[in-house]
Amino acid sequence: MHPHLDLSTLIGDVNRLVHESSPPDFYATLMYAEYEPVTRILNYVNAGHIAPIVVRPRNDSCELYHLNSECPPVGISADSEFATTTFQFEMGDVLVAYTDGITEAENRQSELWGEQRLENLLRSRSRETPEQIITGILDEVTAFAAGQAQRDDVTLVVMSVQEGCDV
Repeated sequence: MHPHLDLSTLIGDVNRLVHESSPPDFYATLMYAEYEPVTRILNYVNAGHIAPIVVRPRNDSCELYHLNSECPPVGISADSEFATTTFQFEMGDVLVAYTDGITEAENRQSELWGEQRLENLLRSRSRETPEQIITGILDEVTAFAAGQAQRDDVTLVVMSVQEGCDV
C-alpha cells in the first residue's frame, strides 16, 4: 500500500483490495480509528460496522454517544467513498467497541440480549475500569444466554481516557 495516508484514502484502498479479491456480493464491515492522546481526538471511519459507544459519566447521570457513520461496508463497490469522522473525548470517557455477537446473544426463548441491555449496563458501570466493564458485559451476556450456543464471534474492546496518557 502506501505510507500513512488520510483515513478516507486508506479505507478506500482497503475497499478496492477487498472488492478486487473477493467473490461477487462479498463485503465486510470494519471500524478503523486513530487516537491522538495529546488532543484526545479520535479520527475514524466506520464502514458499516456497529457503532461503538462512548460513555461519558456525569455527576449523577451518564451520556452515551454512538460513533455512527453513513459509510458502506468495504467490498460492495470499488468506487465507494469513506468519510472520516472526528470525535472529541473528555477525561473519564470510555469507548466500547463490540461485534454483534454481544448484542445478538440469544436466550432459550430466542430473545436477543440487545443494545438496550448493553446501554443499561454501560450506564450502571460507567465509572468502572475497562477490565471491570468487559467482565461485566461478558458475565451478563453469558448469564442471559444460559448455556445456549454462541452463534457469532464476540469481540469487545474497551478503553478509557485518563490523565497522564497525553505524553
